[in-house]
Amino acid sequence: MKIITEGSLPEIPEPISEHSPSEVALAVDVGTTTVAVVAWSLSSRKILSIVAEKNAQSKYGSDVINRIDSAMKLPSGEKILHDCLMTQLEKMFASALSLSSQKMPRGFRPHVKKIVVTGNSTMLSFAAGVSVEGLAAVPFTLASKFDFSVAWKELSSSKASVVPSDAEVYFPPVVGAFIGADTVCAMLAAGFDLDAENPFLLADIGTNSEMALFVPASSSAPARILCTSAAAGPAFEAANISCGMPSVNGAVDKVKIDGGKISVRTIGNSPAKGVCGSGLISSVSEFLKNGMVDSHGTIEEKKCGLGVDSPGSKIDLTESVSISQNDIRNLQLAKSAVKTGLDHLLSRFESLSAKKISGQKMRFFLAGGFGSRIDLDESVRIGLLPSSLSGDVSQIGNAALFGASALLFSEKLKEKARLLSKKSTQINLAAVPDFQQKFLGNIDFEFASIP
Repeated sequence: MKIITEGSLPEIPEPISEHSPSEVALAVDVGTTTVAVVAWSLSSRKILSIVAEKNAQSKYGSDVINRIDSAMKLPSGEKILHDCLMTQLEKMFASALSLSSQKMPRGFRPHVKKIVVTGNSTMLSFAAGVSVEGLAAVPFTLASKFDFSVAWKELSSSKASVVPSDAEVYFPPVVGAFIGADTVCAMLAAGFDLDAENPFLLADIGTNSEMALFVPASSSAPARILCTSAAAGPAFEAANISCGMPSVNGAVDKVKIDGGKISVRTIGNSPAKGVCGSGLISSVSEFLKNGMVDSHGTIEEKKCGLGVDSPGSKIDLTESVSISQNDIRNLQLAKSAVKTGLDHLLSRFESLSAKKISGQKMRFFLAGGFGSRIDLDESVRIGLLPSSLSGDVSQIGNAALFGASALLFSEKLKEKARLLSKKSTQINLAAVPDFQQKFLGNIDFEFASIP
């Protein structure tokens, strides 16, 4: 699978301090699905190497709910999941340092001085060895809000570690049970500024989509950040799609329909083997544009012609890859979850701000692997993203990883991360009185008429 590791550092307030060319710092983004490590030169603030893999904990469950369940039910389950992650990190660090040594001056070998580990609240708990018992049931409480440092020897029991036992490991602050340090780090990377006069909106869209909205200070209220998460399910990763596959060679990631003829683009220009999440959005966007699917998501049998194998069942993209009616339904549920979350944040902004949103320029940041690959126009057409946000959008890659990287170099940004966390309020969408009604109302493709 293709793991997004691209991004850029935010501005570092402090000048580069003196370090030996051998001194290295590691930033780690522990995602539920993937783990990414980037090795930085402390003397130059340049990337030496990047290593990314599927999270080895996946054998204990594909999502955080099943991981927590495994941790609670297995004998010494929490330790098992912690040790699983530490073993993986030891191997990834070894690979990253081996690659880093190739970029160092002759006679120098990499020496790890510090590490920053970010991730959602559950993954951070596993990494730090903090109990997840409070996350197993309502009211979903955290054993720690993090923002602490430990020595590497307190985390790893390896007797042959490539990391010195006294290397400092920092865990950034989280907002709550559903909004973790990855969101805080992403806000850093996006440049959230508590003194800004205009609003910022950040969305990391995936199986679990986190969103953060900065509301500027007004004459009646201080600046604040509203955060929420939406359980979109696996459709964006194409996991519950009939011909779905990860974003690897052979996956259809772009679809065009001209004169009733369907053409596709695949990753790596390889023969089509399936469709990835961005390809699913592209497909349905084109179906809507050409009247092959109506605003309710129903396949229009008469307008599909050659594309339909049997009435209403599927639309063929190629001889071996198709989009079924059920695939479209799964996409509708996923996009509705995200759209409802975004709509709720925007409506809260309207009610909290002294100025109307139409009078302010809102910057919108899309982060993460999926958010960095999707086509914005297609996303608006299917109703995943509100059209009001399409004017000023930045796709910023793995913002969590690069926000964590910035913390390797700056104590001032650590303080900013604390302030971002402190100013953030977590909103549980499931507890919003009219959430279910709005979710159902967003299932239809309301933007089907956009050209």
